[in-house]
Amino acid sequence: MLRRPAFVLAATGLTTALLLPVSATGSAVAAPLLTAVTCTGQSQISYSPPLTNTAKPTAITAHGDFGALASPGLCLGVGTSVTSAHYDESFSNPSQSCSSGIATQSGTRVFTWNDGQTSTFPYTTTLTSIGGQSASVRTGTISAGRFAGLAAEQITIVPSLDPLACDGDGIAHTTSRTTLSIGP
Repeated sequence: MLRRPAFVLAATGLTTALLLPVSATGSAVAAPLLTAVTCTGQSQISYSPPLTNTAKPTAITAHGDFGALASPGLCLGVGTSVTSAHYDESFSNPSQSCSSGIATQSGTRVFTWNDGQTSTFPYTTTLTSIGGQSASVRTGTISAGRFAGLAAEQITIVPSLDPLACDGDGIAHTTSRTTLSIGP
Protein backbone atom coordinates (compact mmCIF):
# COMPACT_ATOMS: atom_id res chain seq x y z
CA MET A 1 0.00 0.00 0.00
CA LEU A 2 1.34 3.43 -1.00
CA ARG A 3 1.41 6.11 1.67
CA ARG A 4 0.75 9.62 0.40
CA PRO A 5 2.75 12.46 1.98
CA ALA A 6 0.85 15.09 3.95
CA PHE A 7 2.33 17.93 1.92
CA VAL A 8 3.74 18.40 -1.55
CA LEU A 9 6.69 20.77 -1.88
CA ALA A 10 6.64 22.97 -4.96
CA ALA A 11 9.42 25.38 -5.91
CA THR A 12 9.13 28.33 -8.27
CA GLY A 13 11.79 29.57 -10.64
CA LEU A 14 12.53 32.22 -8.00
CA THR A 15 13.89 29.45 -5.73
CA THR A 16 11.17 30.24 -3.23
CA ALA A 17 9.31 27.23 -1.82
CA LEU A 18 5.65 27.01 -0.90
CA LEU A 19 3.70 24.17 0.70
CA LEU A 20 0.49 22.89 -0.86
CA PRO A 21 -1.83 20.71 1.21
CA VAL A 22 -2.83 17.37 -0.29
CA SER A 23 -6.37 16.05 -0.06
CA ALA A 24 -7.17 12.50 1.07
CA THR A 25 -7.33 11.48 -2.60
CA GLY A 26 -3.82 12.75 -3.25
CA SER A 27 -4.67 15.82 -5.35
CA ALA A 28 -3.17 19.18 -4.44
CA VAL A 29 -5.44 21.83 -2.95
CA ALA A 30 -5.30 25.12 -4.90
CA ALA A 31 -4.57 27.65 -2.11
CA PRO A 32 -0.98 27.82 -0.83
CA LEU A 33 -0.30 27.75 2.90
CA LEU A 34 2.67 30.10 2.61
CA THR A 35 2.71 33.42 0.81
CA ALA A 36 5.63 35.74 0.27
CA VAL A 37 6.14 38.97 -1.64
CA THR A 38 9.14 41.24 -2.10
CA CYS A 39 8.79 44.68 -3.68
CA THR A 40 11.29 47.37 -4.59
CA GLY A 41 10.48 50.99 -5.25
CA GLN A 42 10.89 54.61 -4.19
CA SER A 43 10.01 56.64 -1.14
CA GLN A 44 9.49 60.42 -1.38
CA ILE A 45 10.08 62.04 2.02
CA SER A 46 9.28 65.69 2.88
CA TYR A 47 10.57 67.54 5.96
CA SER A 48 8.95 70.58 7.54
CA PRO A 49 10.84 72.65 8.49
CA PRO A 50 13.64 71.60 6.14
CA LEU A 51 16.48 69.60 7.73
CA THR A 52 19.52 71.60 8.78
CA ASN A 53 22.47 70.94 11.09
CA THR A 54 20.35 72.17 14.03
CA ALA A 55 18.08 69.53 15.58
CA LYS A 56 14.46 70.66 15.91
CA PRO A 57 10.93 69.22 15.93
CA THR A 58 10.14 68.14 12.36
CA ALA A 59 6.98 67.00 10.59
CA ILE A 60 7.78 64.18 8.15
CA THR A 61 5.57 63.02 5.27
CA ALA A 62 6.39 59.84 3.35
CA HIS A 63 4.88 58.58 0.10
CA GLY A 64 6.09 55.29 -1.33
CA ASP A 65 5.50 53.43 -4.58
CA PHE A 66 6.43 49.78 -5.13
CA GLY A 67 6.43 47.68 -8.27
CA ALA A 68 4.86 48.96 -11.47
CA LEU A 69 4.03 52.27 -9.75
CA ALA A 70 7.71 52.98 -9.07
CA SER A 71 10.32 53.87 -11.63
CA PRO A 72 12.11 51.51 -11.47
CA GLY A 73 10.42 49.00 -9.19
CA LEU A 74 9.29 45.41 -9.05
CA CYS A 75 7.00 43.17 -6.95
CA LEU A 76 7.64 39.43 -6.99
CA GLY A 77 5.28 37.13 -5.14
CA VAL A 78 4.70 33.49 -4.33
CA GLY A 79 1.09 32.53 -3.67
CA THR A 80 -0.12 36.03 -4.59
CA SER A 81 -0.85 38.07 -7.71
CA VAL A 82 0.21 41.50 -6.42
CA THR A 83 2.29 43.59 -8.81
CA SER A 84 2.46 47.00 -7.11
CA ALA A 85 1.55 48.96 -3.99
CA HIS A 86 1.74 52.44 -2.49
CA TYR A 87 1.50 54.11 0.93
CA ASP A 88 1.23 57.56 2.52
CA GLU A 89 2.19 58.34 6.11
CA SER A 90 2.81 61.42 8.24
CA PHE A 91 4.57 61.56 11.60
CA SER A 92 6.82 63.87 13.60
CA ASN A 93 10.24 63.59 15.17
CA PRO A 94 10.92 65.82 18.20
CA SER A 95 14.61 66.23 17.34
CA GLN A 96 15.52 65.82 13.66
CA SER A 97 18.54 67.23 11.84
CA CYS A 98 20.76 66.39 8.88
CA SER A 99 22.91 64.30 11.24
CA SER A 100 20.37 63.04 13.78
CA GLY A 101 22.32 59.93 14.71
CA ILE A 102 20.22 56.98 15.87
CA ALA A 103 16.49 57.30 16.54
CA THR A 104 13.73 54.77 17.09
CA GLN A 105 10.07 55.25 16.29
CA SER A 106 6.90 53.20 16.04
CA GLY A 107 4.02 53.75 13.66
CA THR A 108 1.59 52.17 11.22
CA ARG A 109 1.63 52.13 7.43
CA VAL A 110 -1.19 50.93 5.22
CA PHE A 111 -0.04 49.47 1.90
CA THR A 112 -2.67 49.66 -0.88
CA TRP A 113 -2.11 46.94 -3.49
CA ASN A 114 -2.77 47.12 -7.24
CA ASP A 115 -6.16 45.35 -6.80
CA GLY A 116 -7.35 47.79 -4.08
CA GLN A 117 -6.78 45.44 -1.13
CA THR A 118 -4.76 46.80 1.80
CA SER A 119 -2.25 45.53 4.37
CA THR A 120 -1.93 47.27 7.75
CA PHE A 121 1.69 47.28 8.96
CA PRO A 122 2.33 48.36 12.57
CA TYR A 123 6.10 48.70 12.89
CA THR A 124 9.07 49.67 14.98
CA THR A 125 11.86 51.59 13.25
CA THR A 126 15.56 51.73 13.82
CA LEU A 127 17.13 54.69 11.99
CA THR A 128 20.88 54.95 11.75
CA SER A 129 22.63 58.00 10.26
CA ILE A 130 26.31 57.85 9.44
CA GLY A 131 28.06 60.59 7.52
CA GLY A 132 24.76 62.07 6.34
CA GLN A 133 23.36 58.82 4.89
CA SER A 134 20.49 57.13 6.73
CA ALA A 135 19.17 53.59 6.71
CA SER A 136 15.79 52.85 8.30
CA VAL A 137 14.60 49.34 9.03
CA ARG A 138 10.90 48.98 9.86
CA THR A 139 9.89 45.58 11.25
CA GLY A 140 6.56 44.17 12.39
CA THR A 141 3.69 41.84 11.51
CA ILE A 142 0.86 42.63 9.10
CA SER A 143 -2.11 43.09 11.47
CA ALA A 144 -5.05 43.34 9.05
CA GLY A 145 -5.97 42.87 5.40
CA ARG A 146 -3.97 41.00 2.80
CA PHE A 147 -1.06 39.05 4.34
CA ALA A 148 -2.45 39.41 7.92
CA GLY A 149 -0.27 37.50 10.38
CA LEU A 150 2.85 37.50 8.19
CA ALA A 151 6.11 39.14 9.23
CA ALA A 152 7.10 42.26 7.28
CA GLU A 153 10.23 44.37 6.90
CA GLN A 154 10.75 47.61 4.99
CA ILE A 155 14.26 48.94 4.43
CA THR A 156 14.74 52.50 3.14
CA ILE A 157 18.11 54.01 2.27
CA VAL A 158 18.12 57.82 2.36
CA PRO A 159 20.95 59.24 0.23
CA SER A 160 23.72 61.36 1.71
CA LEU A 161 22.45 64.88 2.33
CA ASP A 162 24.14 67.91 0.78
CA PRO A 163 26.29 69.44 3.56
CA LEU A 164 26.05 72.92 2.04
CA ALA A 165 22.23 72.73 2.05
CA CYS A 166 22.27 71.39 5.64
CA ASP A 167 24.42 74.36 6.64
CA GLY A 168 22.13 76.78 4.78
CA ASP A 169 18.43 76.72 3.89
CA GLY A 170 18.10 72.99 4.60
CA ILE A 171 16.77 69.87 2.90
CA ALA A 172 13.00 69.86 2.32
CA HIS A 173 12.70 66.66 0.27
CA THR A 174 14.56 63.40 -0.40
CA THR A 175 13.96 60.47 -2.74
CA SER A 176 15.04 57.08 -1.45
CA ARG A 177 15.22 53.49 -2.63
CA THR A 178 13.07 51.15 -0.53
CA THR A 179 12.40 47.40 -0.30
CA LEU A 180 9.41 45.69 1.29
CA SER A 181 9.44 41.99 2.20
CA ILE A 182 6.39 40.16 3.54
CA GLY A 183 6.29 36.49 4.37
CA PRO A 184 7.67 33.69 6.43
